[in-house]
This record gives sequence, structure tokens and C-alpha cells, in this order.
Amino acid sequence: MNIQKLFTLPRRAVNKRLSRGGHGLYLWTLLLSFFLVGPAPAEEKTALEMETIRVTAEKREGNIQEIPGSISVVSDVQLDDLKMDEIKDISFLVPNLYITDTGADQSFASMRGIGASMAGAPTVGIYVDDVYTPFGLDLALMDVARVEVLRGPQGTLYGRNSEAGIINIISKKTTDHWTGKAVADIGTFDSYKASGVLSGTLAGKLGVRAALQYFESDGWFENQWNGSDEGGRKEAFNGRLHFSLPASEQLHFQLIYDLCRRDNPHYANFAFLDQPGELRENLNVDTMGEAKKDIDTLSLRGQYDFGRNRLVSITSFDRVTATASNDIDFMPVELMNLSVVQEIETFSQEFRLMSTDDTGPFTWLMGAFFLHENRDETLGMWMNFMNMGMGIPGESLDSQSAFTTTGGAIFGEATYAFADRLYLTLGLRYDREEQDVDYHRPSSGPILSMMGYAPVRGATDDTHDAWLPKIALRYTVTDAVSPYLSVSRGFRSGGYNIVENLGSAFAPEFTWNYEAGIKAAFLDNRLQCNAAVFYIDWTDMQVEVPTAGGTAFYMNNAAEASTRGAELEVSARPMAGVNLFAGMGYTQAEYDDYRVGANMYNGNTIIDTPEMTFYLGGIYRHEWGFFASLLYRYVGAVTIDVANTHEQDAYGLLNGKIGYEGDAFDLYLYARNLFDEAYTTRQVNVQGVWAGRAGEPLSVGANLSFRF
Repeated sequence: MNIQKLFTLPRRAVNKRLSRGGHGLYLWTLLLSFFLVGPAPAEEKTALEMETIRVTAEKREGNIQEIPGSISVVSDVQLDDLKMDEIKDISFLVPNLYITDTGADQSFASMRGIGASMAGAPTVGIYVDDVYTPFGLDLALMDVARVEVLRGPQGTLYGRNSEAGIINIISKKTTDHWTGKAVADIGTFDSYKASGVLSGTLAGKLGVRAALQYFESDGWFENQWNGSDEGGRKEAFNGRLHFSLPASEQLHFQLIYDLCRRDNPHYANFAFLDQPGELRENLNVDTMGEAKKDIDTLSLRGQYDFGRNRLVSITSFDRVTATASNDIDFMPVELMNLSVVQEIETFSQEFRLMSTDDTGPFTWLMGAFFLHENRDETLGMWMNFMNMGMGIPGESLDSQSAFTTTGGAIFGEATYAFADRLYLTLGLRYDREEQDVDYHRPSSGPILSMMGYAPVRGATDDTHDAWLPKIALRYTVTDAVSPYLSVSRGFRSGGYNIVENLGSAFAPEFTWNYEAGIKAAFLDNRLQCNAAVFYIDWTDMQVEVPTAGGTAFYMNNAAEASTRGAELEVSARPMAGVNLFAGMGYTQAEYDDYRVGANMYNGNTIIDTPEMTFYLGGIYRHEWGFFASLLYRYVGAVTIDVANTHEQDAYGLLNGKIGYEGDAFDLYLYARNLFDEAYTTRQVNVQGVWAGRAGEPLSVGANLSFRF
């Protein structure tokens, strides 16, 4: 019996389903048997081959298997099939990417152990259509073509705040003919979402694409103090308007406006860990808090092709208004409340000139970048814990800061092919930025004044610059096997403290990344394996240093560190309509030199870094329209404090989705956290007592979409 023929779908099923990203789910234990069968006919081989993935994260289009670096890509089909609605969800498919979720619009990411904090600049840069996006981790994945994740420092092409890596989001383009899609979604916790997309061409030339999305949910937290079950409530409205104009055969313009409105009217998320019962039901606060965020981004891209060269201009303007207030004592008494108001305006301009002829041995890219940012922040921390029972009113520790950042960079990268097998890539970037800050802390009351919080007013400025080189070697053993070596440098911007040590500066931190990897395809490109090992040397590390009283933190360059680890990603198409995938990330991240007073932390694990992450999943489509997907992700234990006395437990999550797909409509049922695993996404120490934020419990929903 021909086993391969038995398990291969008819060709009409292949043509119908592979055009929509045909994948499927079968047990991984059967994978070997699928690959050990006899050779398939040529037409079946073509159907079974996995598609070539083209990426633009290196600022030119290229085959992911030919780029000397560790890259993960999540396609639009995977985003839909695996029910990934937010950028945070892509961590399910990206080894060594860990996102700390502290609640409404307060997430930060780490990659390969290089992490950020609530106070410092990010280490993972988020870009949407070539434009840097602040608060990007909390954006919805609306009308997205793919998400590219580059691990390791990307300083040569991206500069500041990309020392851990970047997440590059590419939205869908306009279409030549009119098409559209409408989606309705309903789920647990009174969750509702509606979205729509319309795309086409006006006057035979002007491409237009519009996307809108509305979402609301009561959240999964319950407050014992007032009986509310709307802790973590969220309301969000997102929109995108995309114009595309080919002015001539050589000249093309693209104008994109992105809008995001988010409101979290019941911000409270944290409860004490030592209470009986489910953590998510143990909120007990007298103030539910609120968080709002408005983000507007306008970008213009111009592209001019001449000869064998291309000139690209990207101009962007970004405005963010964010407010938040929260009960940070996590108790039903008025002890500590925090309020934050931020207003940020950013203008950036980038020019790139590059070669477009890929047939020769030499390709190159050069560019210049300019940035100007104004950021105003007002912080208010109302405190009453030192006055209880004394009849003294609470006092507020306030600060106002106005930051101005002006930066510029020049960069270049070139690749030369020796005898079409050995490829040498050299890159270099010079980055320079000037930061100015005006700060003010008014009188805070007698109690806080006695604690050392006297009025402060001042202004200061600082200038940082950096050379960011890159070198990579790639050797083509065969058309399907390609090992590589790379060395690159990254850095994270310095800044100023705005609460403790108000006005004091902290310098940039730097990393050197040493990496070796291999990219390979087997069995007529039905099986792909990409692997990498790395070592990162971390200097002038920015850390949160506690004050003498232990009640607050400030940023300082107080540590040296190193990380080492590996990544492995495997994808397979054992039969038409079936796709299987798995990935693993290992990171050992340690402080090499870190002292706070008399305390030495050398050799301790760096906080917010799971040693192990892995995922396993698959997607299945049948010719009659049946669809199913499963995805499991494991996250290892995470150390929470630098002394390594407390850690957040490991956990595993299983998500699933089934449905029917027709010619014009799709209907799905989905579930998150199928085993109802209890876990926390963030833990904090409140005056010696640990509190945590519960992760999403078992939730289910239904999704209906129409295409036209």
C-alpha cells in the first residue's frame, strides 16, 4: 500500500486550502512515518513544499533562510488560525521572547535575557511599517500581513533601544480590486469585538485600504471590596487608513494613519499571593483605578527607483497622551495611590539608498536618520501609610519633568558573495543623541519633607553617542543548508530619574552579541530547521537600585552581566493540509558584577528571564472546510528579585480553535488556557508582602467572519 497516497488530500483540496495558507494538525509522534514513505509525484511535491518566507526586517526584502541571524516570522494566516489578537500573543511562537504583562498598557519585553523595566527605555524595539512605536507591546494586531522578530542586537540598522532585538510589524497593502472582510467575536467575561476591512483602488490608480476594530471586555478580576467583577475592564478602538499612489513607474508614495484609543476604567489587577482561593478573585482595593491612552501616528513613505538603485524616504509624526491612576497598596484602605500623565510627540525622518540588483556579488545599503521628541511627564504618589491613627492627612509626592531628545545617525551595510557560496556582511552605525530635561518637585508636606523629599527644581542635559558595528559570515553548503556566524553591538538609551534622585542621569548600556547558527531545509523543503547559539556580554547595565528605606527605586548603571543560550525552530508539512511546528529557547542570564551596598549579587540570575521556553502546535484543514488548531506554550520559572529569594512559577498554556471555512464565510469556536492553568504574569513586593497579577483563566468564544 502506498501510505503517502493514502494520507494525501486530492489536488483540488490543495489548491483551495493552500491558497489560504494550508496547514494542519496531526500528532508529532506520526511525523517520522509521513517522511519515510516513498517519493511523491512532482505535482504533489510542489503542493507539499513550504512557502518561501520573505522578510523586510533588515530594511531590504530577503529570504529568511538566507539571512545570517535568528529570526521568527508569524504570518497573517497564523495570526488568524492561532487566535493571536495582540502583539503580546506572538510570544507563543517566538523562542526566548518573554513579555511581562503588568496590566493595562504596562507591558515590557525581554529577549535572550536582555530585559527592560518599568522605569527605563525599552530593549526590544517595536516598529510598524518602518516607524518606531512607543507602547507598541499593547497594540492590537489589526489587518497585519506578518510579524517579524529579530533576536539579538540590531543596532546597525535600528540604533537605540534595539539591543535585545526588534519586533517588526508589516500591515497589509492596498489591493487592485475591491475586497473586504467583516468579523464579529464574542467570548467569556462579556468580551465583544467587531472589525472590518475594505480595500480597493480609486480612479484606477489611488490604492485605499481602511481597517477599523472595536473591542470591549469586563476582564477576569473580581474585587472583594465592592463585589465588582469588572476588574481589568478594557475598551479599545483601533483604526488604520492606508493610501498608496504610484506616481510613475519609478516613483511610489504610501501614506498611513494609525489611530488607537484605549480605556481601562477598572485598572486594578493585583492581589496578595498569601490569600486563600483564586488569585484573580482576591482583589481587595478601595480604588479600582483607570488607564487611558490615545496614540496617533502619521507616516509618509516615498520610494524612487533609478537604474539599479532605490531611494527611500520615511517621514513620521507620532503623538501619545496617556493617563493612569492606580491603588498600589492593593488593600481596601487609603494608603498609596499613584497617578501618571504623559504627553509625547515624536518626529522622525529616515533616508535610505540601496542597491536593487541581487544578481551580482555585491549588495549595499546606506542611510541617515533624524529624531526629535518632546515628552512631558507628571507623577503623583499620594501616601498615607505613615500617618494612620495620628490624625494627620495624607501627603502627595509629585514631580513634573519635561524631556527633549534630539538624535541623529548615519549607517551602512554591505554584503559581498565570494564564489556564490561565502557571504560576508559588514555594517556600521554612528548614533548620537542629546537629552535635555527640566524637572520640578514642589513642597510635599511635613512628613515627606522630614524623610528627605525637599522641593527640587533644576535643568540638565547630556549627550550620548555610540559606534555600532556588525559582521556576519554565511556559507552555503547546499541550496538548502546554510550555517552562519555573526557579531553585533547594541545599546539602550540613557535617561534621567524622575521620582527618586530626581534629575540624576544614568548612562546608556551596551551589549556585544556573538552568535552561530544554521538554517536548513530537508525532504524537498517539507521540513525546515533553524538553530542558533549565542553569548552576550552586557556592560554598564541599567538596574533599578532600591533607596535606603527600600520604598522606591531609581535607575543606575550598577552592573555587568552576560547571557548565553540557544534557540531551535522546526516546521514541517508531512502531508497536504497539515502543518506542524515547534520551537525551544534556552537562556542562562547572570549578573557578573553587581553590588548594592554590602550585598553582592554576582552569579545570581537576572530578573524577568525564564531559563526555558518552548512551544508545540499544529494546524489542520480539510477539503470540506473543517479546520482545527492547537498550540501549547511552556514558560519556565522567572526570578523576581535580584537576591534570587523569590520566583514566579513555571506554567504551560494550551489554546485551541476549531471551525468551518466556506467560500465567503468562516465560523470558529476557540478556547484559551484549555486546562485552566493558574499562573501569574507579574509579581511585586509590597513592603515585604508579595502580590501578583493572575493570568487569563479558561476562556472560550465564537468568531464569525464574512469576505466579499
